[in-house]
Amino acid sequence: MKLFLTSSCISENLRDPFLNFLDRPVQDTKLFFIPTASDVEENKFYTCKSMDDLAAVGLNPVWYALKHKTREQLKRELSQADVIWVNGGNTFHLLEVARKTGFLDVVRELVVEHGVCYGGTSAGSILASPTIVAATWGGDAADPNMSNLQDFSALHLVPFLTHVHYDPGLERDELDVRRNEEGVPIYAIQDGGAVEVNGDVVTVHGAVEEL
Repeated sequence: MKLFLTSSCISENLRDPFLNFLDRPVQDTKLFFIPTASDVEENKFYTCKSMDDLAAVGLNPVWYALKHKTREQLKRELSQADVIWVNGGNTFHLLEVARKTGFLDVVRELVVEHGVCYGGTSAGSILASPTIVAATWGGDAADPNMSNLQDFSALHLVPFLTHVHYDPGLERDELDVRRNEEGVPIYAIQDGGAVEVNGDVVTVHGAVEEL
């Protein structure tokens, strides 16, 4: 099982680690780019930037929206992917759609049993954790729970929580408390950082703090 979890997609310092992460030459890699988390946001700047970041390393991402997809479509179409990349936006909206469409179950099977790689930016990185509770952290920077979700359970691809856009000067004390509350490790990723998972091996790139 292989994952590449970022706070701000593939910034210049992450290009080499990301290319090394891929299972095959970049020109032979089919990456499905899922922008669903930003569907409810007016500003699409970071969605476009993520597409640009992926193109800058030589990929030609396949834009793939989840809304209105059936579980059967997802299983058939995403099985063609070498990498499923879930982009940022509102984490609660992403989880709501992922749950309704069957995306959670389909992706878990593809990544765990069939060797498809998983990548994420921001909300997409949070989704890989057991729950998306980290989307509620950070005070004013927390995602609004516009879907009024009560069940935060997510993909559970990794045994830790992923906190993105981490500001150690403002959030270090809060995350110490959160770590004790949740009882699982937290990887706090600053923009420009990434957590790479290859089986049981976790490697950090750039500014990442393990708590």
